[in-house]
Amino acid sequence: MNGFTESAVEDLRVRRDRGPILLFGEEELTQVLRTPRSLVNLLQVKREELITHGRVHLAAAPKPRRRRRPATDLPGAEARLLGADLEPLPYVMSGGGFGEFVFVQELPDVDWAFGSGSGVSLDAQVSVFNEDGIVELLCGLDSMGWNSGEPRWNIQQSGANWHGAGAREFVEALRAWKKREESLDNAHHTEQIVYFDTCQGGGFYTLTVNIASHRFRSVYHCHLSFQLPGIPVDLQPIRHLFEQFDAAEFSYFRPLTSPAVTQQHLVQRVPLEVVGYLVSHSDVFRDEAESGGAPPEWVTGLVVRNPNRRQDGMPAPEEWPGRVEESELLVCALRSHHPLDEPKETYHLYSWEYARTSDAVVLRAAAIRRR
Repeated sequence: MNGFTESAVEDLRVRRDRGPILLFGEEELTQVLRTPRSLVNLLQVKREELITHGRVHLAAAPKPRRRRRPATDLPGAEARLLGADLEPLPYVMSGGGFGEFVFVQELPDVDWAFGSGSGVSLDAQVSVFNEDGIVELLCGLDSMGWNSGEPRWNIQQSGANWHGAGAREFVEALRAWKKREESLDNAHHTEQIVYFDTCQGGGFYTLTVNIASHRFRSVYHCHLSFQLPGIPVDLQPIRHLFEQFDAAEFSYFRPLTSPAVTQQHLVQRVPLEVVGYLVSHSDVFRDEAESGGAPPEWVTGLVVRNPNRRQDGMPAPEEWPGRVEESELLVCALRSHHPLDEPKETYHLYSWEYARTSDAVVLRAAAIRRR
């Protein structure tokens, strides 16, 4: 509680090869007593710092209490979700269960790069203790430019999933957990979260979280997984982020030994039942809009009933990602965009592609319009 002398800290650093002795300060002991689950991650961080980097990880002084970050600290979505009646939706609620997957509009292939070789992955357990900590992590990612403006997310419960777009919209949905679960008969004590976004250089990351469904909103698991075209020359942004959130074992890039993206094109098109739309503004035809009016909105994606859902004893196709079998709905990308006010057409499932990170499946299903 009284701290450690500089000579003691230096002695441990110099003699770290004789067996690691890990130091805990007052703030860290208080943290572990308050959140016992944080102990394992904190031990990993301290050992990694001492053995690998020759530094004694020790909180020198208590950190000031952070204010609760509002959702407006993060950018909103550039696209809107609409129901079948064209009314705006904060998210799409779907029948389903736990599975750690997310639907995306675009899926970068990190193996598609100049030169030989393949992409790499980078994984880290992140020290986030509650709902506000998740928001702080997203703000940290945003401040480093790792927010494309079009992230996709999925919040999962035992009987329902909530799919959405946008960082600000995600925070609003996350904090409205009581309202979301009002319609559930037997809500589980834990929610699962999968958050996806692209990052500079052609890669992407997923954030997977297990968070308690009670007023403390304790986080049991928080994992960041990056897939990148290669090892960045400048590692300082990643290092700074991981040190800020006490991420353990953050220094290892691992080559992807299998194709980063698995693709499946359909020979026979599958008809789709549309229950919603993903729309965004287009500046291309701004001059055609009425004077002083907003540019027209274009349909860029669809919310459809899952044609590959496992039900009534009927299995899903072998190529279909197993984690998505229970989902009632899909959020598909649309290959050919069209104005929202055009007469509705028939849509078919054209293809799908997916990537697997350490904890999640990222799925891009593509639909086409048939006249």
